[in-house]
Amino acid sequence: MNILLVFLLTAITIPTPTLIFRGGKHVDVDGSVRVDQGRVIFLSGGALYSVPEGEVDLTATRAAGTISVVKADPTMRLKVSEAERIRLLKELEQNHTGTPSTATLPPLSAAVEREQPAPPGDEWTWRRDAQNYEESIRRAHEELELLTTKAEQLKAHIASLLSLGYKPRQFTYDSTALQDTVEQIPRAELEVTRAERAFALFRENARKQGVPPGWLR
Repeated sequence: MNILLVFLLTAITIPTPTLIFRGGKHVDVDGSVRVDQGRVIFLSGGALYSVPEGEVDLTATRAAGTISVVKADPTMRLKVSEAERIRLLKELEQNHTGTPSTATLPPLSAAVEREQPAPPGDEWTWRRDAQNYEESIRRAHEELELLTTKAEQLKAHIASLLSLGYKPRQFTYDSTALQDTVEQIPRAELEVTRAERAFALFRENARKQGVPPGWLR
């Protein structure tokens, strides 16, 4: 088996002005596309791109003629060094003229991540949920502030009564109210912590699902 045959078994070069995806999208290419190790490598607008072979309709691409197409999506751009880019460009030019090449493509990890799928739900649903969490935090803080203010007022009132000569047994209602209020403060503080923690978990889940930060404002 000669070197040319080995090359043809591992890589295919398709001269075509158009790359056609299985979904029907057309992308203009500069000269030809190359299929190698499950990836389709091509030039479009002077930029080098790489997409999975399974996303491309190779049969339609081979038969493609002059079609009005769009430029390739920048999210498919292959991230390589300048030296690597020059090498790949030369390799594509050689393949286009029929000259075999023994150079190897960079590992698949060199390709950029494909465009992330759209997050579940719509923007206004995420905004509404975020606002509900924020409102829960505000209410928890308000409840805590009310209890703290009430406790301070009762303390000031009791101190005033004591300064006027009243005995503790003469304002037991105020003392009981103060005790009840103070006992409620830790619970209110816990509610604030829980509300803030729930919102933080919500934001983290949104981040993992790819929700834009602007949707949570």
